[in-house]
Amino acid sequence: MKNKITIVCCYNDRKQYGRLQASLAKQNTGYELIGMDNCSRQYASCSLALNAATARVETEYVIYAHQDVELPGEDTLARFAGYLAQTGEEDLLGVAGIVPGTIPGRKKRFGEAEGIVLSGVQHGAGELAAAGEQAFSGMRACDSLDECFFGGHTAHFKKNPFDEKLCDNWHLYGVERCLHTRWHGGNVYVCDVALIHHSTGHINHAYNENFRRLAKRYAGMQCIRTVCGSSKTGFWHRNVFYWKREFLIRLGRLG
Repeated sequence: MKNKITIVCCYNDRKQYGRLQASLAKQNTGYELIGMDNCSRQYASCSLALNAATARVETEYVIYAHQDVELPGEDTLARFAGYLAQTGEEDLLGVAGIVPGTIPGRKKRFGEAEGIVLSGVQHGAGELAAAGEQAFSGMRACDSLDECFFGGHTAHFKKNPFDEKLCDNWHLYGVERCLHTRWHGGNVYVCDVALIHHSTGHINHAYNENFRRLAKRYAGMQCIRTVCGSSKTGFWHRNVFYWKREFLIRLGRLG
């Protein structure tokens, strides 16, 4: 097999997946594509679907992509591959990540861990907006990645599969791998590759419950930062984070 990259996508919308396929077909570098059809809800979780796909990957690198992303330039995949080549076998790489830091003027809420999203992604269901909160270039170490487009060495994911018990739904499966990677001495990087993501993320009960599980599992870390929310990991803080978000969902102010 000549290609070095396999792209894995679990999809439940054939139109969106077709748009991803069309943008990939315009790339000036070779790739393999594994589409996991979940239109009939064959898979109970993304972890389950991605692990099944990873078992079939034979290339050096694997990228996990959401169905609603597009690669805007013909060299987008080649640029991401260039950054992948700079990572170690135990490292992860994505196009949107969060780093410690404070945005001037942002209100600090009790128990939340401050962070800044780094990304060259344009996102939104309608009019697109910048996903990143601070300009950057190249590749930067970060705490965790957005799951819209991320990956690493295939050997790493074969040895360290997605956690099907801890992440038994469709949220934070990639964040969990980032935490696992860092906990075991690997690095997590975000790069400045531009991408279009036709979503801004969705916060629901399953997300909140998964976040609380992660905070408990990785309580040895002072805090957990994700692009959709951050919190300290202590018992009090993780539960305040959970119930506050549940309350905001019920008010219709979060979702």
